[in-house]
Amino acid sequence: MTEHLDTKRYKVLLAEDHALLRQSLKAYLETQGLCEVIGEAQDGREAMRMYKELRPDIVLMDLSMPGVDGMVAVKAIKRDFPDARIIALTAHRSEDYLHAALDSGVDGYVVKAASAEDLLTAIRAVCRGEAYVSPEVSATLITGYLRSSRPERTSPLEGLTARERHILQLVLQGMKNKEIAEKLFLSTRTVEKHRANFMKKLDLHNLHQVREFVKANGVELEKLSSSAYGALRGAAGAMPAALFARPARATGADA
Repeated sequence: MTEHLDTKRYKVLLAEDHALLRQSLKAYLETQGLCEVIGEAQDGREAMRMYKELRPDIVLMDLSMPGVDGMVAVKAIKRDFPDARIIALTAHRSEDYLHAALDSGVDGYVVKAASAEDLLTAIRAVCRGEAYVSPEVSATLITGYLRSSRPERTSPLEGLTARERHILQLVLQGMKNKEIAEKLFLSTRTVEKHRANFMKKLDLHNLHQVREFVKANGVELEKLSSSAYGALRGAAGAMPAALFARPARATGADA
């Protein structure tokens, strides 16, 4: 479908440090009858000065220029002239660079590998007050947005207390309730209560289900143990360190 032809010729400021590319762009744009190039800048500083003097309808700005680069120029122009319309021309396609350009204030982002028609489409869109991003990088923009807006997956263990996580780790090591009670200086009844609590929170009913849950959720015993142990130590405050020490093995004389 052919796009509606614009009757207005847009006044363009072309900022590009490579003379050959700048001249080629100027010739193409004026041949198409859509634009009149009223100024040519070789760096960002010149682009800022010429914008103030010429007040073009749109700026085509190379973002990577010597001296004052394009992004600095975009920010300066947008600061002084918020209604300025600027399209970035760049060879960069990375997500970080794309976001940096958008943050600087550009209204359009066209990669230099894009088709000539793509550039004309961008000019028409931005001059209508719309934003435009080349198809070559639009997928990158969408992917980044979806990733940032999607909530991070939380561990199902976050609902457990530090004590419950510690006891879960010991259960997975094969320890019985009585052994756990002796190790943690708790009563057997207290251990049973904590065990019942984490089983209920995780909707588990037997040891086999506990082990399957651990495998399915990628829970690492070492991390589970260290996080729970560290949390318990932090909560203990001034309690004697001996309470957290592992009982010494009995010697022959003590046995």
